Amino acid sequence: MAATFKPPQELPYGRAHPLQTLDLYHQNPDPDAYWVVFIHGGAWRDPKMTKSSGHPFIHSLLSKYPHLNAASINYRLSPHPLYPSNGNVAKHPDHVDDARLALSFLQERYSMKREKSVFVGHSAGAYMAFQIDAGCGAAAAVVVGVEGVYHLGKLVEEYAGYEVLTEGAFGREWKEVDGEVLVEVEDGGRGGGRVVLMHSSQDELLSFEQSRYWAGVLRGRGRVVREVYDVVGNHSGVLEGVELVEVVEEELKGLEAEAAKGS
Repeated sequence: MAATFKPPQELPYGRAHPLQTLDLYHQNPDPDAYWVVFIHGGAWRDPKMTKSSGHPFIHSLLSKYPHLNAASINYRLSPHPLYPSNGNVAKHPDHVDDARLALSFLQERYSMKREKSVFVGHSAGAYMAFQIDAGCGAAAAVVVGVEGVYHLGKLVEEYAGYEVLTEGAFGREWKEVDGEVLVEVEDGGRGGGRVVLMHSSQDELLSFEQSRYWAGVLRGRGRVVREVYDVVGNHSGVLEGVELVEVVEEELKGLEAEAAKGS
């Protein structure tokens, strides 16, 4: 029988913009509780992709782990030509600054420990998950990238039409910014936690190239990387599949086993 869990609280983590909100599932007040933090995708600009895109995955996970804490983060978005009235004008580093602010909010208000956390990023959210993992403080225990973007230059080499996305989010100097981000992430990744990179053959927007490239980079920096390509669903559909839940569940069990050995 599936466990019950509390519905999420929508909370502001900042005051600068209405999108600085997160959905919080605070099930366990223990400061040593495990956390899962989800960062949505949408090419840094799609207003249809929000923190709610992580709900199916989080709800499935919490039905098995009722003592797990979780959060799904919204962040400021860049302009989208189909939704000009939304007033979204964010540019790098606004998106990742918001994600870092949300993490600080969880750490300060709810005693979340990064070393007890699993960061899950989807698509552009995967790019951001590795950015925040490389930030100040301890690294996350695990970072899971799902149908992720990890290198903007290689993305545009493979899909020339995607340059409108990189320029929209990072400006005309996106190549220079991407290089700076890569150095930050690669250097910050030394000695970091485990990594899982997931990708579906049914993804209609991205090939395996981003994940395969990133796996090689991180292994070269000494990270333990697991690649999971036996995944069902299109680019967004994987968020509702069982594979993501199973992967995070396996990682949580591994963390619990390691903690038990050390106690």
